[in-house]
Amino acid sequence: MFHQLFYPRQALLVTASSSEKTNLTAVEWFMPVADKPPVVALSLANNSLTLDLICTSMEFVVAVPSEKLKEAVMLCGSTSGKYIDKFEEAKLTQVRAKKVSAPLILEAVANLECKVLSYTNAGDHTIVVGEVVEAHPPKQDNEAEPFLFNYGGKKLFGFKKD
Repeated sequence: MFHQLFYPRQALLVTASSSEKTNLTAVEWFMPVADKPPVVALSLANNSLTLDLICTSMEFVVAVPSEKLKEAVMLCGSTSGKYIDKFEEAKLTQVRAKKVSAPLILEAVANLECKVLSYTNAGDHTIVVGEVVEAHPPKQDNEAEPFLFNYGGKKLFGFKKD
């Protein structure tokens, strides 16, 4: 229950790929860690397929969804890629990344390609730290879209940065 003190939090999507399997999941426990070089950290459930793929490939993509992707984010955060193709079910388009095997998400406002620096077990979750090796910032037509946040308890809403 203590984590409810830390909401609202930005909702993000994370993709990972290894061999023939690709998956994505919704993530809220995320933070920037360093600026030079750019480093981020995220927390994934230990039983997550996305975590398994990240630990195998040592790469991932963080995608920033807009409010328009609310339903896709809900689906990706409440189902397992072990049983369904989340890209197909959420109607999201995979785009080849420049420096990692995990795909970008075409419909996202921005994408960050990351290489794993470390990961640490933290109870029922694992903290993954990655260096951003390629950034795909918002296109001008996407800059005005409200970013997606969760108020807690799967209450998603858009928030526009000025």
